[in-house]
Amino acid sequence: MTNEIKAVIVEDVLKFHAVIETFLEEVAPNVKVVGNATTLVEAEELIKKLTPQLVFLDIQFDAEGKTAFDLLQKLEGQNLLNFQIIVITAFNQTEYYDEAFNFGALHFLTKPIDKLKLKNAIARVAQNMIKFPENQLLAQFQQFHEQIHLSKSTDKIVIDGLNCTEIALLKNIVYLEAAGRYTYIHSITNSSKPICSSLNLGEYEKRLSSHPDFIRVHRNLIVNSNFVLRFSKKDRSITLPDPFKKQYASRDRFKEFIKLLEESF
Repeated sequence: MTNEIKAVIVEDVLKFHAVIETFLEEVAPNVKVVGNATTLVEAEELIKKLTPQLVFLDIQFDAEGKTAFDLLQKLEGQNLLNFQIIVITAFNQTEYYDEAFNFGALHFLTKPIDKLKLKNAIARVAQNMIKFPENQLLAQFQQFHEQIHLSKSTDKIVIDGLNCTEIALLKNIVYLEAAGRYTYIHSITNSSKPICSSLNLGEYEKRLSSHPDFIRVHRNLIVNSNFVLRFSKKDRSITLPDPFKKQYASRDRFKEFIKLLEESF
Protein backbone atom coordinates (compact mmCIF):
# COMPACT_ATOMS: atom_id res chain seq x y z
CA MET A 1 0.00 0.00 0.00
CA THR A 2 1.64 3.24 -1.17
CA ASN A 3 0.21 5.41 1.58
CA GLU A 4 0.94 2.97 4.41
CA ILE A 5 2.06 4.63 7.64
CA LYS A 6 4.41 2.68 9.88
CA ALA A 7 3.53 3.30 13.54
CA VAL A 8 4.63 2.45 17.07
CA ILE A 9 2.40 2.67 20.17
CA VAL A 10 4.01 3.87 23.41
CA GLU A 11 1.51 3.62 26.27
CA ASP A 12 2.05 2.26 29.80
CA VAL A 13 -1.39 0.59 30.00
CA LEU A 14 -1.12 -2.55 27.88
CA LYS A 15 -4.84 -3.06 27.33
CA PHE A 16 -5.05 0.40 25.81
CA HIS A 17 -2.78 -0.77 22.96
CA ALA A 18 -5.48 -3.16 21.81
CA VAL A 19 -8.06 -0.38 21.85
CA ILE A 20 -5.92 1.81 19.61
CA GLU A 21 -5.16 -1.04 17.20
CA THR A 22 -8.82 -2.05 16.97
CA PHE A 23 -9.86 1.52 16.21
CA LEU A 24 -7.10 1.88 13.62
CA GLU A 25 -8.27 -1.24 11.79
CA GLU A 26 -11.70 0.33 11.56
CA VAL A 27 -10.97 3.97 10.67
CA ALA A 28 -7.36 3.99 9.40
CA PRO A 29 -6.36 0.65 7.83
CA ASN A 30 -3.42 2.39 6.14
CA VAL A 31 -1.69 2.60 9.55
CA LYS A 32 0.44 -0.46 10.25
CA VAL A 33 1.44 -0.91 13.89
CA VAL A 34 4.93 -2.41 13.79
CA GLY A 35 5.79 -2.19 17.49
CA ASN A 36 4.40 -1.70 20.99
CA ALA A 37 6.10 -0.39 24.13
CA THR A 38 4.83 0.03 27.67
CA THR A 39 7.95 1.81 28.97
CA LEU A 40 10.11 4.64 27.69
CA VAL A 41 13.14 2.34 27.71
CA GLU A 42 11.36 -0.09 25.38
CA ALA A 43 10.14 2.81 23.25
CA GLU A 44 13.65 4.14 22.68
CA GLU A 45 14.88 0.76 21.45
CA LEU A 46 11.84 0.24 19.19
CA ILE A 47 12.16 3.64 17.58
CA LYS A 48 15.83 3.06 16.90
CA LYS A 49 15.17 -0.35 15.42
CA LEU A 50 11.96 0.25 13.47
CA THR A 51 12.26 3.93 12.42
CA PRO A 52 8.48 4.57 12.52
CA GLN A 53 6.83 7.44 10.68
CA LEU A 54 4.29 7.88 13.46
CA VAL A 55 4.38 7.34 17.22
CA PHE A 56 1.30 7.19 19.45
CA LEU A 57 2.75 8.61 22.64
CA ASP A 58 1.30 8.78 26.14
CA ILE A 59 2.69 11.51 28.40
CA GLN A 60 2.98 10.16 31.93
CA PHE A 61 5.02 7.05 32.78
CA ASP A 62 4.72 6.97 36.55
CA ALA A 63 6.51 3.63 37.07
CA GLU A 64 9.66 5.15 35.56
CA GLY A 65 9.15 8.53 37.15
CA LYS A 66 9.44 10.17 33.74
CA THR A 67 7.39 11.69 30.95
CA ALA A 68 7.39 11.41 27.17
CA PHE A 69 9.37 14.62 27.09
CA ASP A 70 12.33 12.78 28.63
CA LEU A 71 12.23 10.30 25.76
CA LEU A 72 12.07 13.02 23.11
CA GLN A 73 15.01 14.86 24.63
CA LYS A 74 17.04 11.68 24.50
CA LEU A 75 16.08 10.95 20.90
CA GLU A 76 16.93 14.52 19.93
CA GLY A 77 20.47 13.96 21.15
CA GLN A 78 20.68 10.94 18.85
CA ASN A 79 19.17 12.74 15.82
CA LEU A 80 16.18 10.38 15.82
CA LEU A 81 13.31 12.86 15.95
CA ASN A 82 12.13 12.22 12.41
CA PHE A 83 8.59 10.99 13.03
CA GLN A 84 5.23 12.56 13.73
CA ILE A 85 3.50 12.17 17.09
CA ILE A 86 -0.09 11.63 18.13
CA VAL A 87 -0.13 12.60 21.78
CA ILE A 88 -2.45 10.49 23.96
CA THR A 89 -3.51 12.30 27.10
CA ALA A 90 -6.23 12.27 29.75
CA PHE A 91 -6.09 16.06 29.87
CA ASN A 92 -9.10 17.77 28.29
CA GLN A 93 -8.86 21.56 28.08
CA THR A 94 -10.56 22.81 24.91
CA GLU A 95 -8.55 26.00 24.49
CA TYR A 96 -5.28 24.08 24.40
CA TYR A 97 -6.52 21.68 21.75
CA ASP A 98 -7.80 24.52 19.58
CA GLU A 99 -4.26 25.89 19.60
CA ALA A 100 -2.70 22.45 19.29
CA PHE A 101 -4.12 21.95 15.81
CA ASN A 102 -1.87 24.75 14.60
CA PHE A 103 1.11 22.53 15.32
CA GLY A 104 2.65 20.65 12.44
CA ALA A 105 4.19 17.41 13.71
CA LEU A 106 2.02 17.00 16.80
CA HIS A 107 -1.54 15.73 16.87
CA PHE A 108 -3.70 15.19 19.95
CA LEU A 109 -6.16 12.62 21.25
CA THR A 110 -7.81 12.64 24.66
CA LYS A 111 -8.81 9.54 26.57
CA PRO A 112 -11.16 7.85 25.99
CA ILE A 113 -10.33 7.98 22.29
CA ASP A 114 -12.99 9.14 19.88
CA LYS A 115 -12.92 7.23 16.57
CA LEU A 116 -13.70 10.26 14.43
CA LYS A 117 -10.96 12.31 16.07
CA LEU A 118 -8.55 9.42 15.56
CA LYS A 119 -9.49 9.27 11.89
CA ASN A 120 -8.98 13.03 11.52
CA ALA A 121 -5.62 12.90 13.28
CA ILE A 122 -4.43 10.15 10.94
CA ALA A 123 -5.60 12.20 7.95
CA ARG A 124 -3.49 15.10 9.16
CA VAL A 125 -0.52 12.79 9.59
CA ALA A 126 -0.93 11.51 6.03
CA GLN A 127 -0.99 15.07 4.71
CA ASN A 128 2.20 15.89 6.59
CA MET A 129 4.33 12.91 5.63
CA ILE A 130 7.50 14.95 5.59
CA LYS A 131 10.47 14.96 7.92
CA PHE A 132 10.07 17.82 10.35
CA PRO A 133 13.18 19.59 11.63
CA GLU A 134 14.15 17.95 14.91
CA ASN A 135 14.24 21.20 16.86
CA GLN A 136 10.73 22.07 15.60
CA LEU A 137 9.26 18.78 16.83
CA LEU A 138 10.88 19.02 20.24
CA ALA A 139 9.94 22.69 20.62
CA GLN A 140 6.32 21.91 19.82
CA PHE A 141 6.16 19.09 22.32
CA GLN A 142 7.86 21.21 24.96
CA GLN A 143 5.27 23.96 24.44
CA PHE A 144 2.45 21.45 24.85
CA HIS A 145 4.14 19.87 27.88
CA GLU A 146 4.47 23.25 29.60
CA GLN A 147 0.88 24.23 28.83
CA ILE A 148 -0.68 21.04 30.10
CA HIS A 149 1.57 20.32 33.06
CA LEU A 150 1.84 23.83 34.41
CA SER A 151 5.33 24.53 35.77
CA LYS A 152 6.03 24.45 39.49
CA SER A 153 6.31 28.22 39.56
CA THR A 154 2.85 28.71 38.11
CA ASP A 155 0.13 30.58 39.94
CA LYS A 156 -2.57 28.32 38.51
CA ILE A 157 -3.78 24.77 38.92
CA VAL A 158 -5.70 22.44 36.63
CA ILE A 159 -8.91 21.13 38.23
CA ASP A 160 -10.32 17.98 36.67
CA GLY A 161 -14.03 18.52 37.19
CA LEU A 162 -16.84 16.03 36.73
CA ASN A 163 -18.15 17.72 33.60
CA CYS A 164 -15.26 19.91 32.46
CA THR A 165 -11.71 20.90 33.29
CA GLU A 166 -11.07 24.28 34.86
CA ILE A 167 -7.98 26.38 35.52
CA ALA A 168 -8.03 28.21 38.84
CA LEU A 169 -5.76 30.79 40.42
CA LEU A 170 -4.06 29.31 43.47
CA LYS A 171 -4.36 32.58 45.36
CA ASN A 172 -8.16 32.23 45.23
CA ILE A 173 -8.35 28.72 46.69
CA VAL A 174 -9.18 28.70 50.41
CA TYR A 175 -9.19 24.96 51.06
CA LEU A 176 -9.62 21.56 49.44
CA GLU A 177 -11.85 18.97 51.08
CA ALA A 178 -11.98 15.22 50.44
CA ALA A 179 -15.33 13.57 49.79
CA GLY A 180 -14.63 9.91 49.20
CA ARG A 181 -12.72 9.63 45.94
CA TYR A 182 -13.72 13.18 44.98
CA THR A 183 -12.37 16.55 46.08
CA TYR A 184 -14.28 19.79 46.67
CA ILE A 185 -12.28 22.95 45.94
CA HIS A 186 -13.52 25.96 47.90
CA SER A 187 -12.43 29.37 46.65
CA ILE A 188 -13.29 33.02 47.17
CA THR A 189 -14.76 33.09 43.66
CA ASN A 190 -17.22 30.25 44.33
CA SER A 191 -17.76 30.26 48.09
CA SER A 192 -21.38 29.09 47.79
CA LYS A 193 -20.72 26.34 45.25
CA PRO A 194 -17.33 24.59 45.42
CA ILE A 195 -15.89 22.86 42.38
CA CYS A 196 -16.23 19.07 42.55
CA SER A 197 -13.19 17.32 41.11
CA SER A 198 -13.00 13.70 40.00
CA LEU A 199 -9.50 13.40 41.50
CA ASN A 200 -8.83 12.48 45.12
CA LEU A 201 -7.20 14.77 47.68
CA GLY A 202 -3.92 12.85 47.53
CA GLU A 203 -3.52 13.79 43.87
CA TYR A 204 -3.96 17.45 44.70
CA GLU A 205 -1.48 17.17 47.53
CA LYS A 206 1.08 16.03 44.94
CA ARG A 207 0.20 18.86 42.57
CA LEU A 208 0.52 21.42 45.36
CA SER A 209 3.74 19.99 46.82
CA SER A 210 5.80 22.90 45.46
CA HIS A 211 3.45 25.47 47.01
CA PRO A 212 4.21 25.64 50.76
CA ASP A 213 1.18 27.84 51.45
CA PHE A 214 -1.03 24.76 51.01
CA ILE A 215 -0.84 22.57 54.12
CA ARG A 216 -2.56 19.24 54.66
CA VAL A 217 -4.00 19.54 58.14
CA HIS A 218 -6.20 16.44 58.07
CA ARG A 219 -6.50 13.36 55.88
CA ASN A 220 -9.60 15.07 54.45
CA LEU A 221 -8.36 18.66 54.29
CA ILE A 222 -5.73 20.91 52.67
CA VAL A 223 -5.77 24.56 53.74
CA ASN A 224 -4.28 27.64 52.09
CA SER A 225 -2.44 29.22 55.02
CA ASN A 226 -2.89 32.70 53.52
CA PHE A 227 -6.56 32.49 54.52
CA VAL A 228 -6.01 31.35 58.12
CA LEU A 229 -7.26 34.07 60.47
CA ARG A 230 -6.62 32.24 63.74
CA PHE A 231 -6.27 28.77 65.20
CA SER A 232 -6.82 27.17 68.58
CA LYS A 233 -4.41 24.75 70.20
CA LYS A 234 -7.19 23.67 72.51
CA ASP A 235 -9.44 22.05 69.93
CA ARG A 236 -7.10 22.31 66.88
CA SER A 237 -9.64 24.51 65.09
CA ILE A 238 -8.72 26.73 62.15
CA THR A 239 -10.75 29.87 61.48
CA LEU A 240 -11.14 30.99 57.88
CA PRO A 241 -12.80 34.20 56.61
CA ASP A 242 -16.56 34.33 56.13
CA PRO A 243 -18.52 32.65 54.69
CA PHE A 244 -16.26 29.61 55.10
CA LYS A 245 -16.78 27.28 58.02
CA LYS A 246 -14.30 26.67 60.80
CA GLN A 247 -12.10 23.65 60.01
CA TYR A 248 -10.26 21.21 62.28
CA ALA A 249 -6.80 19.70 62.04
CA SER A 250 -6.00 16.15 63.09
CA ARG A 251 -3.84 15.59 66.17
CA ASP A 252 -0.88 14.20 64.23
CA ARG A 253 -0.88 17.00 61.63
CA PHE A 254 -1.56 19.98 63.88
CA LYS A 255 2.02 20.33 65.15
CA GLU A 256 3.32 20.26 61.59
CA PHE A 257 0.70 22.86 60.66
CA ILE A 258 1.89 25.24 63.41
CA LYS A 259 5.51 24.67 62.44
CA LEU A 260 4.86 25.47 58.79
CA LEU A 261 2.89 28.58 59.73
CA GLU A 262 5.75 29.81 61.89
CA GLU A 263 8.20 29.24 59.03
CA SER A 264 5.93 31.07 56.62
CA PHE A 265 5.53 34.15 58.77
